[in-house]
Amino acid sequence: MSDLSAAAADSLGVPETLVTRSAEARASATGTTVDAVLSAWAGGAPMSPSTPAAAPTIASATPAPAEPPPVADPVIEVAQPQIIAVPASLPIVGGEPPVLVGTADHPVRVLVASVGLFMAVFLAGFVGPSMKVDIPGARSTAIAHSEQGAAGQGLYESLGCGACHTQMVRPVASDVGLGAVTLNDSNQVLGAIRLGPDLSDVGSRKSASEIAAIVTGLDRHSPFSLSKTDLDALVTYLVESKTSNS
Repeated sequence: MSDLSAAAADSLGVPETLVTRSAEARASATGTTVDAVLSAWAGGAPMSPSTPAAAPTIASATPAPAEPPPVADPVIEVAQPQIIAVPASLPIVGGEPPVLVGTADHPVRVLVASVGLFMAVFLAGFVGPSMKVDIPGARSTAIAHSEQGAAGQGLYESLGCGACHTQMVRPVASDVGLGAVTLNDSNQVLGAIRLGPDLSDVGSRKSASEIAAIVTGLDRHSPFSLSKTDLDALVTYLVESKTSNS
């Protein structure tokens, strides 16, 4: 049997002792002899016509790694879209579409009312207080200038004093304290722009010497180079410019 074991070991390429034990186990399992098994493994005659000799199964020294269990694919639940039943045909409402009707505007009436309100305020606040009243003792802003004062008024106009000074007290809050309201009978030089102080009642607020000092350059006033005659005439006109009783 040793020759058969050696031949089978050479044929299979495994140790002889392992071939011998495998042949014994094979013979016991198949009901044949060990020599018949070794002869078949060594390339000799088969063990029997019906039972072919099978090569021994040699267990590997290192067991094969176990395959991991199959992982089931995750189940993703998808929400089914909600289906809203739509009727096959919608009811059609007949007739014209609704029209919003508002209150009609009257721009002409609004314009006329605005103009009327403005005129009423203008008459009551500006025209009324400046109208002369023919009542005994009623105040008048027409000043009776002397001959020297009248000459000074002409000099006042020629020098362009009315471009910076007015001589008109208006019936408004900003003119309170300037003197009595100037009426429409005033013979003063009303002026154009009030860049400097109003001079309608300057004779009640300043003396002749104070007015002369201002005209010649006091208080940052533009100095005028006038003769004594012209300076006296101009100062006389301003001193006589009084609309207050004081």
